[in-house]
Amino acid sequence: MTKLGPRDRLISTAITMVQERGVHATGLSDLLKRSSAARNSIYQHFPGGKEDLMVTATETAGAIVAARIDRLAATTDPAGIVSGMIARWIAELEAADFGTGCPIAAAALASPDEPAITAAAADAFAALRGRISAALVDSGAPVETADVKASVVVSAIEGALLQARAARSVQPLRDAETVLIGLLRD
Repeated sequence: MTKLGPRDRLISTAITMVQERGVHATGLSDLLKRSSAARNSIYQHFPGGKEDLMVTATETAGAIVAARIDRLAATTDPAGIVSGMIARWIAELEAADFGTGCPIAAAALASPDEPAITAAAADAFAALRGRISAALVDSGAPVETADVKASVVVSAIEGALLQARAARSVQPLRDAETVLIGLLRD
Protein backbone atom coordinates (compact mmCIF):
# COMPACT_ATOMS: atom_id res chain seq x y z
CA MET A 1 0.00 0.00 0.00
CA THR A 2 1.31 3.44 -0.92
CA LYS A 3 1.94 5.80 1.96
CA LEU A 4 0.34 9.21 1.51
CA GLY A 5 2.63 12.19 1.20
CA PRO A 6 2.30 15.20 3.51
CA ARG A 7 -0.06 17.13 1.20
CA ASP A 8 -2.49 14.23 0.89
CA ARG A 9 -2.26 13.47 4.63
CA LEU A 10 -3.11 17.08 5.41
CA ILE A 11 -6.11 17.01 3.06
CA SER A 12 -7.39 13.67 4.36
CA THR A 13 -6.94 14.71 7.98
CA ALA A 14 -8.58 18.08 7.34
CA ILE A 15 -11.62 16.35 5.84
CA THR A 16 -11.92 14.03 8.84
CA MET A 17 -11.46 16.79 11.39
CA VAL A 18 -13.94 19.10 9.65
CA GLN A 19 -16.46 16.23 9.67
CA GLU A 20 -15.95 15.89 13.41
CA ARG A 21 -15.46 19.51 14.52
CA GLY A 22 -16.29 21.92 11.74
CA VAL A 23 -13.93 24.36 10.06
CA HIS A 24 -13.56 26.84 12.90
CA ALA A 25 -12.69 24.23 15.53
CA THR A 26 -10.15 22.49 13.30
CA GLY A 27 -6.90 23.99 14.54
CA LEU A 28 -3.62 23.79 12.69
CA SER A 29 -1.71 22.37 15.65
CA ASP A 30 -4.12 19.46 16.05
CA LEU A 31 -4.25 18.96 12.30
CA LEU A 32 -0.46 18.80 12.02
CA LYS A 33 -0.20 16.39 14.95
CA ARG A 34 -2.94 14.09 13.66
CA SER A 35 -1.59 14.08 10.09
CA SER A 36 2.04 13.62 11.22
CA ALA A 37 3.00 16.47 8.91
CA ALA A 38 5.64 19.09 9.58
CA ARG A 39 4.46 22.67 10.18
CA ASN A 40 6.18 23.92 7.02
CA SER A 41 4.11 21.41 5.01
CA ILE A 42 1.02 23.59 5.44
CA TYR A 43 2.62 26.63 3.84
CA GLN A 44 4.62 24.63 1.32
CA HIS A 45 1.51 22.93 -0.07
CA PHE A 46 -1.10 25.53 0.90
CA PRO A 47 0.44 29.01 0.58
CA GLY A 48 -2.80 30.59 1.82
CA GLY A 49 -2.55 28.64 5.07
CA LYS A 50 -5.57 27.12 6.77
CA GLU A 51 -8.09 28.73 4.42
CA ASP A 52 -6.29 27.33 1.37
CA LEU A 53 -6.16 23.87 2.97
CA MET A 54 -9.87 24.01 3.88
CA VAL A 55 -10.79 25.01 0.32
CA THR A 56 -8.78 22.09 -1.06
CA ALA A 57 -10.24 19.70 1.52
CA THR A 58 -13.76 20.81 0.61
CA GLU A 59 -13.08 20.41 -3.10
CA THR A 60 -11.59 16.97 -2.46
CA ALA A 61 -14.53 15.89 -0.29
CA GLY A 62 -16.90 17.07 -3.02
CA ALA A 63 -14.98 15.08 -5.62
CA ILE A 64 -15.10 11.96 -3.43
CA VAL A 65 -18.88 12.19 -2.98
CA ALA A 66 -19.34 12.99 -6.69
CA ALA A 67 -17.33 9.88 -7.60
CA ARG A 68 -19.57 7.80 -5.31
CA ILE A 69 -22.62 9.16 -7.09
CA ASP A 70 -21.03 8.38 -10.46
CA ARG A 71 -20.31 4.80 -9.40
CA LEU A 72 -23.88 4.36 -8.19
CA ALA A 73 -25.32 5.98 -11.32
CA ALA A 74 -23.42 3.50 -13.49
CA THR A 75 -25.21 0.56 -11.86
CA THR A 76 -28.59 1.73 -10.60
CA ASP A 77 -31.47 4.18 -11.03
CA PRO A 78 -31.83 7.50 -9.15
CA ALA A 79 -33.68 5.83 -6.27
CA GLY A 80 -30.76 3.42 -5.97
CA ILE A 81 -28.37 6.37 -5.89
CA VAL A 82 -30.28 7.82 -2.94
CA SER A 83 -30.33 4.45 -1.15
CA GLY A 84 -26.61 4.01 -1.76
CA MET A 85 -25.77 7.49 -0.51
CA ILE A 86 -27.87 7.07 2.60
CA ALA A 87 -26.47 3.60 3.31
CA ARG A 88 -22.97 5.08 3.14
CA TRP A 89 -23.85 7.90 5.55
CA ILE A 90 -25.52 5.48 7.95
CA ALA A 91 -22.39 3.31 7.95
CA GLU A 92 -20.15 6.33 8.53
CA LEU A 93 -22.30 7.71 11.35
CA GLU A 94 -22.52 4.35 13.11
CA ALA A 95 -18.79 3.67 12.70
CA ALA A 96 -17.99 7.07 14.24
CA ASP A 97 -20.60 6.72 17.01
CA PHE A 98 -22.41 9.70 15.46
CA GLY A 99 -19.31 11.87 15.78
CA THR A 100 -19.03 12.71 12.10
CA GLY A 101 -20.94 14.61 9.47
CA CYS A 102 -20.72 15.97 5.97
CA PRO A 103 -17.50 17.94 5.41
CA ILE A 104 -19.15 19.95 2.64
CA ALA A 105 -21.95 21.07 4.98
CA ALA A 106 -19.37 21.94 7.63
CA ALA A 107 -17.49 24.04 5.07
CA ALA A 108 -20.72 25.80 4.13
CA LEU A 109 -20.92 26.93 7.76
CA ALA A 110 -17.43 28.46 7.75
CA SER A 111 -17.03 32.02 8.92
CA PRO A 112 -18.22 34.83 6.64
CA ASP A 113 -14.59 35.97 6.83
CA GLU A 114 -13.66 32.84 4.85
CA PRO A 115 -15.70 33.22 1.65
CA ALA A 116 -13.42 30.95 -0.38
CA ILE A 117 -14.36 28.01 1.86
CA THR A 118 -18.10 28.61 1.58
CA ALA A 119 -17.70 29.12 -2.18
CA ALA A 120 -15.96 25.73 -2.41
CA ALA A 121 -18.89 24.19 -0.53
CA ALA A 122 -21.39 25.86 -2.87
CA ASP A 123 -19.50 24.51 -5.88
CA ALA A 124 -19.36 21.01 -4.38
CA PHE A 125 -23.09 21.00 -3.66
CA ALA A 126 -23.79 22.25 -7.20
CA ALA A 127 -21.71 19.39 -8.62
CA LEU A 128 -23.62 16.83 -6.54
CA ARG A 129 -26.96 18.27 -7.62
CA GLY A 130 -25.76 18.21 -11.22
CA ARG A 131 -24.84 14.55 -11.07
CA ILE A 132 -28.14 13.57 -9.49
CA SER A 133 -30.03 15.70 -12.00
CA ALA A 134 -28.16 14.04 -14.87
CA ALA A 135 -29.08 10.60 -13.52
CA LEU A 136 -32.72 11.68 -13.37
CA VAL A 137 -32.63 13.00 -16.94
CA ASP A 138 -30.97 9.77 -18.07
CA SER A 139 -33.88 7.90 -16.49
CA GLY A 140 -36.42 9.99 -18.42
CA ALA A 141 -37.19 12.95 -16.16
CA PRO A 142 -37.56 16.40 -17.75
CA VAL A 143 -34.56 18.68 -17.09
CA GLU A 144 -36.61 21.23 -15.13
CA THR A 145 -38.06 18.55 -12.86
CA ALA A 146 -34.72 16.79 -12.52
CA ASP A 147 -32.95 19.93 -11.30
CA VAL A 148 -35.58 20.60 -8.64
CA LYS A 149 -35.66 16.98 -7.48
CA ALA A 150 -31.85 16.86 -7.34
CA SER A 151 -31.85 19.96 -5.14
CA VAL A 152 -34.43 18.39 -2.83
CA VAL A 153 -32.39 15.16 -2.64
CA VAL A 154 -29.22 16.96 -1.57
CA SER A 155 -31.11 19.21 0.87
CA ALA A 156 -33.03 16.32 2.43
CA ILE A 157 -29.95 14.15 2.89
CA GLU A 158 -27.96 17.02 4.40
CA GLY A 159 -30.79 17.90 6.78
CA ALA A 160 -31.25 14.26 7.73
CA LEU A 161 -27.52 13.97 8.44
CA LEU A 162 -27.69 16.91 10.84
CA GLN A 163 -30.73 15.48 12.59
CA ALA A 164 -29.19 12.00 12.75
CA ARG A 165 -26.02 13.30 14.35
CA ALA A 166 -27.91 15.43 16.87
CA ALA A 167 -30.35 12.65 17.78
CA ARG A 168 -27.69 9.92 17.60
CA SER A 169 -30.11 7.95 15.48
CA VAL A 170 -30.14 6.93 11.82
CA GLN A 171 -33.93 7.22 11.70
CA PRO A 172 -33.90 10.69 10.08
CA LEU A 173 -31.84 9.24 7.22
CA ARG A 174 -34.17 6.27 6.84
CA ASP A 175 -37.16 8.64 6.81
CA ALA A 176 -35.50 10.83 4.17
CA GLU A 177 -34.75 7.76 2.08
CA THR A 178 -38.39 6.64 2.15
CA VAL A 179 -39.70 10.05 1.11
CA LEU A 180 -37.00 10.66 -1.51
CA ILE A 181 -37.52 7.31 -3.18
CA GLY A 182 -41.22 8.11 -3.44
CA LEU A 183 -40.39 11.52 -4.91
CA LEU A 184 -37.99 10.08 -7.47
CA ARG A 185 -40.38 7.37 -8.59
CA ASP A 186 -43.21 9.88 -9.24
